[in-house]
Amino acid sequence: MSNVIATDLQTLEIGSQDSGTTASDNALVELFEVTLPGPVSGETTLYFHPGLDSDLTDIQFRERTGSHAVKTYIAMPMMLDGLNLQADGASNRPALTIANIGSLLQSAMGDFKFDDLIGQRLVRRQTLKKYLVGEDEDASPPVEFPTQQYIIDRVAAEDGISITFEVATPFDLENIQIPRRVVVGKYCSWKYQGHASGKGGGCTWNVDGAVKYNGDGTVRAHKAYFDFDDRPLVASETFAAYSASTAYTTVSYVTHASKFWVCTIAGTGNIPSISSSHWKEVRKWTEWVSGLSYTLGSLVRYNGITIWKATGNPTPAGQIPTDTSPYWVREDVCGKTLQSCKARYGFKPSVLTSANQKPEGSTNGAARLPFGSFPGTLKY
Repeated sequence: MSNVIATDLQTLEIGSQDSGTTASDNALVELFEVTLPGPVSGETTLYFHPGLDSDLTDIQFRERTGSHAVKTYIAMPMMLDGLNLQADGASNRPALTIANIGSLLQSAMGDFKFDDLIGQRLVRRQTLKKYLVGEDEDASPPVEFPTQQYIIDRVAAEDGISITFEVATPFDLENIQIPRRVVVGKYCSWKYQGHASGKGGGCTWNVDGAVKYNGDGTVRAHKAYFDFDDRPLVASETFAAYSASTAYTTVSYVTHASKFWVCTIAGTGNIPSISSSHWKEVRKWTEWVSGLSYTLGSLVRYNGITIWKATGNPTPAGQIPTDTSPYWVREDVCGKTLQSCKARYGFKPSVLTSANQKPEGSTNGAARLPFGSFPGTLKY
């Protein structure tokens, strides 16, 4: 923090007539900078601010380093909360919520998608209104409070009104990079399937979910799909109804209470539910057919590659599942945790003697997880 702004805080005369300033001059201004993906030499940074009171006009402030060039910050309703600090335990994970009315944010991002921001840097700056460019006490270098930096970890929520990003506080190992990037803790900052899709990063999971498994001396190919909560997504078939008298193993699939389940811990008499450690919910998909319309929430596989969920009510026939379609959203996505990695790289087929099988309820504990953002993953 500069001596100038520290003096402002210590006078206890902010906004008083005696100080020669007004409350408006000393209004606290919050600024956000989001770095878009790209080579360091060609990085693009978006500049936003949540507005001054009810005034949603753009403002200007100087860069922190270099030539202190003037940058324009676009006014957009936004809020960063969950900033409380604690001396022990897990670090806080603030949430950045940005209004997306009229797709203003998407327009500012150009060709980039919201998922492209995962792993990117968010900088929060604070100053007083009088230090903005064009105000009475504009200075170079700029006068401001200490900046805060975060890593965008995941898209926590998205609808037509707003989008919420969960951000992570960097470790005390700040600026130590393993390998060539900042460690951010137990959450993975790689883009899901980024390496396999040619978008870079360390996630090597195949774009089509393909995995090979040698269970009986013969290597066979399977395709493993999971949703954000690591629930298996399996091809539609008939499952037997749950029976309290049946002994189930980790290759058992049943239907109960209008849902589908896979056994995760062998046993008898354990009723399937989302709170039971003996069962995990399973969701079914069918192959996409161009001549069919789909009800809201229906899961399909398109071109034998990945799983999509219908968002239309209904989704009209002939609407091809794509990232840009208003009728579909990708459902095979990663939860960005160790469990998500274990579900995929620890895949075991429920049947060993044939290919293209659904996953077993337990994972292969001997499987190695690829190095991602998880220090010491081998012990898991």
